[in-house]
Amino acid sequence: MNEPESTIAAPSESRYLLDNYPLIRSRSAVEAREMVGRIFSPHRLDVRGSHHGFEARHNRIALGEVALNVLSYGSEVCINPGERGDFYLVLLPLRGRARVSCANEEADIDSDTLAVLHPHRATQMVWSSDCAMLMLQVPRLALQSRMPIDSHSGVSAPAPRFAFTQCRSYPAIGAWWRAAYDLATNLHQYGPQWMAQPAACGAMENFLLYGLASMLQPAEAGSDSNALLPAPANTQTRCVRRAVEYLRAHAHEGVCLDDIAKAACVSPRTLEASFQREHQQSPLAYLRALRLDRVHQALQSAARAQQEVSVTELALQNGFSHMGRLAAYYKQRYGCSPSATLRGA
Repeated sequence: MNEPESTIAAPSESRYLLDNYPLIRSRSAVEAREMVGRIFSPHRLDVRGSHHGFEARHNRIALGEVALNVLSYGSEVCINPGERGDFYLVLLPLRGRARVSCANEEADIDSDTLAVLHPHRATQMVWSSDCAMLMLQVPRLALQSRMPIDSHSGVSAPAPRFAFTQCRSYPAIGAWWRAAYDLATNLHQYGPQWMAQPAACGAMENFLLYGLASMLQPAEAGSDSNALLPAPANTQTRCVRRAVEYLRAHAHEGVCLDDIAKAACVSPRTLEASFQREHQQSPLAYLRALRLDRVHQALQSAARAQQEVSVTELALQNGFSHMGRLAAYYKQRYGCSPSATLRGA
């Protein structure tokens, strides 16, 4: 006997997620701007290039105060809402990519990186033509009311602060991201059944909100506050730390600046500025020094053990492909040639 088919199929494309809850369908950028602006905040919407493929598709389902949105435009667009309203907006790209600027931070996000936009902060975004975004809209008070109560003052913690971007490769982030997507997919298929159960909708809303705690900044060292209370944002140090971890793991590979920035969850420009501030050098200069140190240590070990090794092979194993440049950089850093180190000179 054949299994019965679901009456509502899962979406064939990510931009059709929650299509059973259509809010906006428009081929007019002016109309789309006005209609989307009523849901989020008034903004500028500029279509870059041809308007031929422009089609605003906005689906939305509310679970109490929190709403899940799926939005796509079909063309590359620049979105400039300026200072937004009193709500968080968690951006989870389903496909495509976007460059997002919020306050003094900027990052490229895609299906491996999410962004959190804080209330009342100036924002600007550029979405690729194929970008489809799952967006969780969370009123500030709704999230703040679920924060721990301070044992001394008896009041809720202040509005939480999140890291601007988070990588899906981090287990806690990946788990919450997947859960949010799975919940949206379930609502796409079985929304009427869930919407008929207010208690179940409330449980889903709480699940999403409490899950956001996995993205909160950790409490400051030495603090006696609850671990869920937010510490001052320090995303620049965070992105540099991510970059350094990536470089140490991939120094032997052909790494470019875009690779490092993607691993750090920020734009190349932001990464270079942060790296220069903290290490007084660029990420690629740091990578070169890291490779040189590894070659130097390997040569010293070989010299002590009186082993015969090939300088060329060691160089290739540690990411160098141009022997002339290696020799020049090596002498500049250590005051001698690689072969001299190998001889124990």
